[in-house]
This record gives sequence, C-alpha cells and structure tokens, in this order.
Amino acid sequence: MARTAYHHGDLYQQAHEQALAIVREQGDSAISLRALARQIGVSTPALYRHYADRESLLAELAISGFQTLRQHLLAVDQQDSRSALIGIGLAYVAFAREEPNLYRLMFGGRVLPRGAHPRLDQAGLAAFQVLEDTVANGQQRGYLKAAPLALLTAAAWSLVHGLSQLTIDGHLPGPDTEPQLAAGITALLLDGSIERSSKEPTP
Repeated sequence: MARTAYHHGDLYQQAHEQALAIVREQGDSAISLRALARQIGVSTPALYRHYADRESLLAELAISGFQTLRQHLLAVDQQDSRSALIGIGLAYVAFAREEPNLYRLMFGGRVLPRGAHPRLDQAGLAAFQVLEDTVANGQQRGYLKAAPLALLTAAAWSLVHGLSQLTIDGHLPGPDTEPQLAAGITALLLDGSIERSSKEPTP
C-alpha cells in the first residue's frame, strides 16, 4: 500500500500540500511526520527520505510562504511611488489575513529560529528586498524624508508587521474596515497626517 501510494505521485509535493493544509486549519503544532505519513498512505521512512525531520518540513512550508508573499508584493504597481508604498502595506496585511497560521510560522521564530535554515533566511530576505526597493524608490522621488534607508525600511516593516499581527489576532475592527485602516496607517508614515494622504509631495 505504501509503495503504491508513493508511486502515484510526487511524495515530496504530496507531503508539502497535506502539511500546508494542516497548518492552515490547525497551526504548525499539529504537524507530525508519522501522522502525515499515515494520512498520505506511505511509510514514515519513505517520508523521511524527503524531509529530515519535522522542522525541515515546517521550514519548507515557511519558504513557500515567503515566496508567495514576495510574489504578492511584486504584483504591486510601482509606477507611482506613493501608491506603491501604500499598496505594499495592503498586500502584506492581506497575505497575513489570508494565511494567518502560515504567517505565524514564517515570522514566529519559535519553531524556526533565524540562522537554522539558510534557504528560509534567503526566502525571507528576498521578500524583504521588495519592501526595501519600494521604500528606496519612494525616498528617491521625495515621498519619504531624507533618512537612512535601513531606518525607513525598518519603520515601514514594523508598521505593516504590527498591523498584520493585530489583524490576525482579532484586535482590530472587522475585515471590511481593515483595508482602509491599513491604507490610512501607511499614509501616516508617508505624510504625517491622513489629511495629506492624497496630496503630491511639496517640491
């Protein structure tokens, strides 16, 4: 039975998809390689040939999460820098809202500490780079104050990450108001006040 199940598809991908479904529904604490092997219909040793341990499987899920987040951020129109900065914030919060348990796994650090999985660190940095490039572009076009790029990017990331965490933990109003709230808070970073959010920067 195990051999038949194994040959009917890509076990690596099967395990990945099944584990992702479990994380989405129950969180990463529900992941067990032994239980996952039973669900797929293969032996535990067969699964260990693809994933060294539970943590390596969770790392792969987090990597795919960062890759998806990066694609969402890259999809934001960059023609207008100010709109791009707000769009990045909206895309970031939307991803967290759509994938709350995966988002917690990606950024929690409890199960996957930084430095333990180089490919995961690289995937996180690749997503972060989109934010940094957008901030740099906005600064060059005068939408952000003259300040160290690292400082501005950290401020922008802290803002959207904090907003995302508050959103998925249920501390903010309902989902109908979250996009407006995310846009308004991002505008505060850009302009210092919501009233100026639709104005062009002063020459």
